[in-house]
Amino acid sequence: MKLLSGSLLIISLLFSYTIKAQIGKIKFEKTTYDFGKVKEETKLAVHNFKFTNVGNGDLKILNVRTSCGCTASEYSRSPIKPGASGTIKVTYHTSHRPGAFRKSITVTINNPDKPNTVLFIKGYVIPKKKSKADFYPITMGHLKLMTNHLAFNDIKTTEIKTDSLKVFNNWDKTMTISFEQIPPHLKVKMSPSTLEAHHEGYIIITYNAPKKKDFGLVYDRIAIKTNDNIQPIKTLTISARISQDFSNLTKKELKKAPKIVFDNTSYNFGKVKSGTMVSYRFHFKNEGKKPLSILKIKTSCGCTTTKLAQRSFKKNKKGYIEVNFNSSGRKGRQHKTIKVISNDPKNPLIVLNISGELD
Repeated sequence: MKLLSGSLLIISLLFSYTIKAQIGKIKFEKTTYDFGKVKEETKLAVHNFKFTNVGNGDLKILNVRTSCGCTASEYSRSPIKPGASGTIKVTYHTSHRPGAFRKSITVTINNPDKPNTVLFIKGYVIPKKKSKADFYPITMGHLKLMTNHLAFNDIKTTEIKTDSLKVFNNWDKTMTISFEQIPPHLKVKMSPSTLEAHHEGYIIITYNAPKKKDFGLVYDRIAIKTNDNIQPIKTLTISARISQDFSNLTKKELKKAPKIVFDNTSYNFGKVKSGTMVSYRFHFKNEGKKPLSILKIKTSCGCTTTKLAQRSFKKNKKGYIEVNFNSSGRKGRQHKTIKVISNDPKNPLIVLNISGELD
């Protein structure tokens, strides 16, 4: 009986060894390929890595993983018999990738002893010569722009400023350009009035802050009307950060100026359930000699609203800004801001904060 058991064990071990030995092994002709210099206009640099199954069992490629999205691979999912060959096609996307590159491709097969082989591609992408159109990143139909947002970052309530943005007609036809939906505080013109094919021009904008009668960061949108057959109507955004002009105030006037002082500028409501309406009053006092005017209150999101009973406060008068935060549909840590703009020359902008955590 013992002799029989021993024989069975030996046969079992030999059988296991035979099965284990019948596995595929991959051998590549090369594991690194140098493309050398490739033009960016080529768009796709392709190489086939050739391999042979040098094992005594079927070879299966389980996965091919590239080191970045700029590299793609193609390979057969079918088993490869011993002695048979195959290829792994690797493609490198050269568009918008000038300069040297070196990427890896990890090939995983059904060999538990050596499942992974790493391939490499490298080279240098010669940048393509840029046309005029390439210098304009924003595309609206056939019209290309440096930007579709012109910002007057710092403009006083007393100022009128003019700025421009450059445009390019990337069309084989002359483009006519006019403007619509222009608010009263803006003047907009095109120079030249029409753009010849593949020519540049300027949209010139004059911002009249006294006519805007607003404070802080404000936005306007105007329509660009063209004869473009792809997108005839285009939109241009104009912003301005409008601040008060206190430059003409004398030292005596500054001493008598209004002065807004808050009891505190931050409120933490702790931890509450989502859906709770959080309310808080930020109290302040005019410690100046001249009347204090609250000119504008702006919250950081539509979930936060404010109430102010009056906007003018004489010397030593107190007031408060009631803030209501609607937490519906929100969870986790919350932080909202309320910007208060007043006629206090030393503190024309004060930021209030409301924060907490929602279950």
